[in-house]
Amino acid sequence: MRLSSMFLVVLFSSGSFAAGASNLLYVQPPSSQACPVGFSADRRAHLHSRSTSSSANSPGLGFDVYFMNPAQRVLVKADILVHGAKTAGRDGLIPTGSAPVSRNTTESIQITGTPEAPLLRSLVLTKKMSAVSWLELTRLEYADGGVWQVSAESRCIAAPNLYLPVAATAR
Repeated sequence: MRLSSMFLVVLFSSGSFAAGASNLLYVQPPSSQACPVGFSADRRAHLHSRSTSSSANSPGLGFDVYFMNPAQRVLVKADILVHGAKTAGRDGLIPTGSAPVSRNTTESIQITGTPEAPLLRSLVLTKKMSAVSWLELTRLEYADGGVWQVSAESRCIAAPNLYLPVAATAR
């Protein structure tokens, strides 16, 4: 009986430790309200190499973003603010050992389409972020000249799911 009680104590204490460690990079996103489009994001596995001997920039985390337009207006431009964390590692990599983490890192990305090829789905690549908490639409432009901007009454947030597909390797 005593052994099972100790097992429960160890089980719960290790769970709270793991939850505290994951809190280091995960921040709960705010909720969307009165967003004019459906906005979602999926993590994207992509192959790229990182140079260890030069300072060449390579893309960071990748996301497929999706726009569902219930008003059937042609969306031609979107400004996205990516919220997340960056470590002190080179090119956004997380170094071993303890490293300072900037939890309030943001990165602005603009994606464009055309009236003939409106924005429905697009690949977004961050530059140097180690973890992403959520993506926020800050501005939308439509082919008819209309513009939507984030405000206190209207905001669009997408938190990428935690599922990450593994990219196939070339042989």
